[in-house]
Amino acid sequence: MSARADLIITGRVATLAGDSGLGWVEAIAIESGRVIAAGHASEVEALAGPRTRTWRLPNELLVLPGITDAHLHLITMTVAEQHIDVTGKNLDQTLAAVAQRHETMNARGDADGWLLGHGWSMDLLGRWPTYADLDRAAPGRAIALVAHDHHSRWVSGRVLDLAGVANAPQTGVGALVQRDDQGYPTGILLESSSIYLDPVIPSPSREQLESSLERVCAELLSLGLTGVHDPGELTGDTELDRGPLLYRALAESGRLPMRVHSSVRAPQLQRAFELGFRSGESIGRYRSGWLKLFADGSLGSRNAALLAPYDDAAPESSPGNATGMVMTDAEELTELLTRAGEAGISGQVHAIGDAAVRMALDVYESLPPTPPLMRRIEHAQLVDPADVPRFGRLGVAASVQPVHLRSDAEPARVAWGDRAENTFPLAGLVSGGALIPLGTDAPVEPADPWPGIAVAVVRREPFKSEDRQTAAHQRISLERAIRAACVDPASVAAQPDVGRLTPGCRADLIVVPANSLREPFDAAAFAATRPVATLLDGEVVFRSTTFEA
Repeated sequence: MSARADLIITGRVATLAGDSGLGWVEAIAIESGRVIAAGHASEVEALAGPRTRTWRLPNELLVLPGITDAHLHLITMTVAEQHIDVTGKNLDQTLAAVAQRHETMNARGDADGWLLGHGWSMDLLGRWPTYADLDRAAPGRAIALVAHDHHSRWVSGRVLDLAGVANAPQTGVGALVQRDDQGYPTGILLESSSIYLDPVIPSPSREQLESSLERVCAELLSLGLTGVHDPGELTGDTELDRGPLLYRALAESGRLPMRVHSSVRAPQLQRAFELGFRSGESIGRYRSGWLKLFADGSLGSRNAALLAPYDDAAPESSPGNATGMVMTDAEELTELLTRAGEAGISGQVHAIGDAAVRMALDVYESLPPTPPLMRRIEHAQLVDPADVPRFGRLGVAASVQPVHLRSDAEPARVAWGDRAENTFPLAGLVSGGALIPLGTDAPVEPADPWPGIAVAVVRREPFKSEDRQTAAHQRISLERAIRAACVDPASVAAQPDVGRLTPGCRADLIVVPANSLREPFDAAAFAATRPVATLLDGEVVFRSTTFEA
C-alpha cells in the first residue's frame, strides 16, 4: 500500500535537488517527519488520505528548506541572554549603558552582583579601554564585558583583584594580558587569558540554561533556522557541561528545540576522549561535532595572523606584533588534530588572517581526512589568492560569515589596505570546488541569517544600495548562496537527509514571502525576510499570526 501523507504542501517549493539551482516543484508530501514525494501537484496529491492536512500556498508565499547556521555560538547566546549589549556604541555610550545598569542593580538592592555584557569594539571605542573607565562608570562593581569579536574581555578593577590577574606570569597565557608601562594589567584580557576569569565569574544554573536555551531557540526558529553548528564558547569549562552534555541530555529527553552540532575545544579534548566523543554520533536532534582550534585571533583585536604587516600597525593597535598573532602553531595544530583524528574526532580551525589560513591548510595537507565529517577552516576571512584553490583540492570546507562585511568592511580597509579585496573569496572558493557553509558567528553578529545571505550576493550592506562593495568580483549567485545556507552545512556534517526537500529527507522547511526571491534581486527585501512558518521534522515549531493555510 502506498504511504499516506500527514501533510501535503502545494505551491512553489524549492527542494534544492541536484547539484545546482533551487529545484522547484509544485508540491511535496510529508509523512512521519520526512518528505515522501516531491513533484507535480497531481501526483503528490494522490498520496492524500482521510487524515492528511493540505496547505495550498498562494502565489505570495513559497517554501525553502530550513537554514542551518554553520557557525553560531548557541551556548554563548544562551548564557548572554540577560547580559547588557553594547554593540555599535562608542566609548561614552558604552560607559553610559554600564552606569545605567549599575544604578538599576543598586536600586534593587544588588550592590555586589556581577555586571556582565558583550559587544564592544575597539574600532568604535577609538582606543583600547581600561579598567579605570569601568571603575569611573560603576565604582566598586565587578564587571566583565566580552568584545564584539569574542576574542577579548574588558574587566573592572574589582575583577582584576578577584581573579588575581596582576599576579599572573607574563609568559605563556599570561602574556595575553594587556599591561601598562609599569606592568600592571590594563583591564583587557586577550584570547585564552580569559581563563583567569572563569573561576570567579558566576555560572548560570542548569535550570537557567535550559530556560534561556528554549527562548533563544524559539527566536532562531522564527528566523528560519532549523539547525546550528555550535563551535563552543570562550570558557574554562573542561567538563563539557555547558555544551555537548547539555544538548545531549535535552535530546535524550526529546526537549532539544532544534538540530545542534556541538564542538569541543582543546582544553576539553581529554574529557571528550573519556566520554567517547566521536564526530557525527547522534542522539535525536543532537550530533557530536568537531574539535575547534584557534590558529590566530581576529581583525577587531588586530591579532589575526597576516603574511605581511597590518597597514595600521602601531603599538597601541597591534597587541601581538605587526603581523598579528599565531595562537596555536603548526606543530601543536598537527599534534592536536592527530590525537583527535585517532579518536574519531574531525577538526575545525579558526583562521581569519591569510597567514593563519595558509598554516591551517598546510597542516590539513599533511594529515589524512577524518571522516565522517569534513575538515573545516572557520572564517577564512582574508585568504591569499594562491591559497583559494587549495580548499577544494584538499577537501577542506570554508565556513564563512559574509555578514561580517557589514561591520568589518571599513576596518578591513584600514587594517589590510588593498588586501581587503581578498576577503571572503566566495566565488573563487566555489569555482575551486570548495563547500562554503554560511553562518553568522552570532552573537558576534545578529543571528538573523538573511542579511548574510544577501551580502554574499551583493558584497555590501544590503539595506544601503549606495554602500561601497568589498571584493565585488567574489560575489556569488542567490541560488548558490541559498544552497550554501542549507545544503553545504549538511554536506560538511555528513547529513544527506538534511538541507533539501527531496524524498527521504527530513521535513525541515520554512514558508517565506515570495517577494524575497523576486528578480531582479532586491537585497534589502531579501535581507528583511521573515518566515511565516517553520517546520522541523514535519511539525510546526513557529507560525506567524498572519499565516493561514
